[in-house]
Amino acid sequence: MYPSEFKYLAAESVDDALTLIADHEFAEILAGGQSLIPLQKERLAMPDYVIDISEIAELDYIEETADEIRLGAVTTHTTAEESELVREHVFIFSECISKIADRLVRNRGTVGGTVVEADPDGDYMPVMKLLNPDVVVTGPDGERVIPFSEFYIGMFTVDIEEDELLTEVRLPKLPLLPEAAGVGSTYKKHVNRSGDYAIVGVAALVHVDDDGSIINARVTIGSVGPLLTSAGAADAVVGTELDEASLEAAADAVEAEVMPDQEGRLGAYKRAMAGEFTQQALRTAYERALADSQ
Repeated sequence: MYPSEFKYLAAESVDDALTLIADHEFAEILAGGQSLIPLQKERLAMPDYVIDISEIAELDYIEETADEIRLGAVTTHTTAEESELVREHVFIFSECISKIADRLVRNRGTVGGTVVEADPDGDYMPVMKLLNPDVVVTGPDGERVIPFSEFYIGMFTVDIEEDELLTEVRLPKLPLLPEAAGVGSTYKKHVNRSGDYAIVGVAALVHVDDDGSIINARVTIGSVGPLLTSAGAADAVVGTELDEASLEAAADAVEAEVMPDQEGRLGAYKRAMAGEFTQQALRTAYERALADSQ
C-alpha cells in the first residue's frame, strides 16, 4: 500500500524544526524513517506533513563528559555502535545495537527516533531502563532534561509535548562503585531468526568485590509486556559468586515477575525464555566484572 498524501518539509536546524512543528498541525517527525515509513505504508500513520530532521548537523554527534557519553538525536545506530567512546564506556549499548535488525536498518535508524518511539519490543528499551540515561527534549521554552525512568511512561508513550523535539540522549558511563573491584554488563536477545524483534531481551549489570562476590546487580527484561526490572533476580545473586543455585533462583524470580502479553503456551514459553536468558545475561555480566577486576 502507498502512503497517504503528505507534504515533505526538511528542517535545517533545531530552531527551524521547532518552527515547522509549531506551524504545521498533523505533522510527524522523520529521523531515520525505519518505523514511520512502514507505518505510513500500512496507513497506520497518515500525517499531513512529514518534518525531516535527519540532516540537522547539530543533532549528529557523540561527545564525552566526565560522567556521560552524549549522543545527538540523529546519530545513527551504526555510528553509535562503532564509536570507540561508546564501546569503551557503555559497551552494553554498542552490544545492544549490534542485535538490531540488519545493517541497512542500523545505517538509517537513529538513537533519538528509537528512544522516542518507546517500542517495548525494541532492543534499546531494556538497556535504557537498565542505564536510566537522561533524555533531553527541546521546545519553545528551552530544554528539559528528563531521566529515562520518568521519560518512559509506557508502551509507545513518553513524556514529550507536541511542540517539543528529542535532541540528545546522555548515557552514563558504567559506574564502578567505590566498594567494587569490577563491573560487567551485557544484553542478551532471544529470536527465531537473526534480525527479528526479540522474543525476550535481557540486560544485566553486575558489580563484584575483590573476592569475586557480587555486591550489586540489576536485571531488566523487555518484550514480555511492560518493561520489567527484576528485583528478585538481583536479590538472588547478590552476595554470591554466581553458583548454579543462585542462577536458578534468579530465573525463578523472573518467571514469577514477568507478565507476557500472550496467554497460553506462547506466554509460558516467553516466561521460560525470560528465565533462561536472565541466567545467560548474568553469567556474561559476571564474567566481564571478574575480568574488569583483574
